[in-house]
Amino acid sequence: MKSRNSGRNVLTIRMIRNVVSHSLVGLICLYIGLIVGMGKNMMTGVEEVVPIKNRRDEEINNNNINIDRNHIFTPPDQPEQPKQPLKYLSRKRPFPLTSDKMFVDYATVPRKKFNDMVDMGVPVDYTKDGAEDVLVLYTSTESLPKNMGWHNDKIGLDASKALENCHTVKVILHDPAEKGHERCIAIVPQWESYTVHKWMRVEPRNVTSVDLNYPLKNVPRSRQANGKVLGYGVPTKLGIANSYELLVDYLQNLDRVLADLRTFLRKIMRKASNPSANTLVILTCNKGQSIMFQNFVCNARAKELDLSHIVMFATDEATVKLSNDLGIHVWYDEAIFGSMPENSAQRYGDKVFGRMMMAKVYCMHLALTSGYNVLFQDVDIVWHRNPLQYLLSEEFEEWDMMFQDDGSRQPRFAPYSPNSGFYFVRSNSITKYFFDILLRMGDMIQVAKSHQAVLNDLLIEFSSWKGLRVKVFRKGPDNLFPGGSEFHNQPAFMKEFLNGKRQPYIQHMSWTENKENKKLFFEQLGEWYTVEDTNSCTGMNCCLPEPNITCHYRDKPSKISCPNSPTIVENGGKSFW
Repeated sequence: MKSRNSGRNVLTIRMIRNVVSHSLVGLICLYIGLIVGMGKNMMTGVEEVVPIKNRRDEEINNNNINIDRNHIFTPPDQPEQPKQPLKYLSRKRPFPLTSDKMFVDYATVPRKKFNDMVDMGVPVDYTKDGAEDVLVLYTSTESLPKNMGWHNDKIGLDASKALENCHTVKVILHDPAEKGHERCIAIVPQWESYTVHKWMRVEPRNVTSVDLNYPLKNVPRSRQANGKVLGYGVPTKLGIANSYELLVDYLQNLDRVLADLRTFLRKIMRKASNPSANTLVILTCNKGQSIMFQNFVCNARAKELDLSHIVMFATDEATVKLSNDLGIHVWYDEAIFGSMPENSAQRYGDKVFGRMMMAKVYCMHLALTSGYNVLFQDVDIVWHRNPLQYLLSEEFEEWDMMFQDDGSRQPRFAPYSPNSGFYFVRSNSITKYFFDILLRMGDMIQVAKSHQAVLNDLLIEFSSWKGLRVKVFRKGPDNLFPGGSEFHNQPAFMKEFLNGKRQPYIQHMSWTENKENKKLFFEQLGEWYTVEDTNSCTGMNCCLPEPNITCHYRDKPSKISCPNSPTIVENGGKSFW
């Protein structure tokens, strides 16, 4: 009995020991697991362990948002996989219920992808850091992307995915934040408006800079943070009366002029190289600017470019004679153009310049009303290639009007910044009506001393009001229609052009004060094909077979190096070459 009981005791002790030892092992493993898990959680935000690859990840870390990092990053020894939208493990409702009828959720879309899908025609500037995404607001659960409720994250969606259930997309253009000028955007539940109302904290009566001590006050869109109002004012009574007088003269002769002009243009189109295009290239000029017109023709003829679609709308007899001598079709009507000045403008925006702007409106109105598509261009342009072959291609059939980018980013030219010295217009009911309205705004053109700013304002209104499709070819390194912005501010672009690496269609000598400087700059570029003394020759006899390449300023683009020439900048500028 004793031996049997002692055996049982031994078994019991062994069982107790096994249970205790296993329990201790389990507790130790649990403890180690907890310690390891806590260590991983503590190190999640450390850069050395989980590198932050982009700004969005950094923002998520800073805001302590719980995300599935295994969905974002791949091990360093594996090829990087295409990025997918971040997936939140938990996400609160993004907007309160008090805004439920206005907004239920939001998404972000890379800016370039959005602009590629929704081409607004504006010259979209290059993307800047901190302004890389488009914010999309959803106004109902039905407008959300498929299989993505409000609890799903929608950062970095593809544009097609983000907008797949949107019947309508309203696009607001907003420039990135400006340091020292704090702005807010308010979207108000109300019967919708297609005008952005602007309020600023300025003193009610005086022109002052913004100050938080002032109450918010409704201001014009051209009001700047420094208190200045850019743009043009309201016409005076005298200015309105003068514009009415010019308009009456024009309208009284319109039917007669159109009858004669249509017969004239039909003859030209029959002999043009591409009559089926039904397109004219129109220039207008007075005696004072005729040397620039002469060089355009001499330059194009030297390059054997087709000029059969060109019509000069002359504003004086001297330009009529020059056009005939150069073999260019010319139209002149004294009743309409006889009051235009013969002398050239001394600078951009002076009185002569303003009057000549009306001539530009007249010739466009006449040609479009006659039923022709029109490429209008200033005379301070040279062609490298005929631009019609590009503008008439199928790629651009959807656009009613296409412009060279002026390059200016002043608020008064926003959002299009169209250069009114080189643009294409299709003749249709909307564009004809557009120029009918512009024709009646002579008083505003006189106040602005240019029709470019007035034309831009009308483009904005017609785009929203009538659905006018406007395209502006963006300035910069990929521009096929460069102007003064590239010539004066993009030396790398100009060097590539002069070295034959770029083949733009034209060079517009805009952003240049007067015709004297334009001539000097064209001579440096090797684009001046006109003799120095045009008084001793006529027509094509005044043209040079080769360009007259002459150095003038070492700090301006030139075909050849000009190290011994002075700088145009008073204190000395950097040499172009």
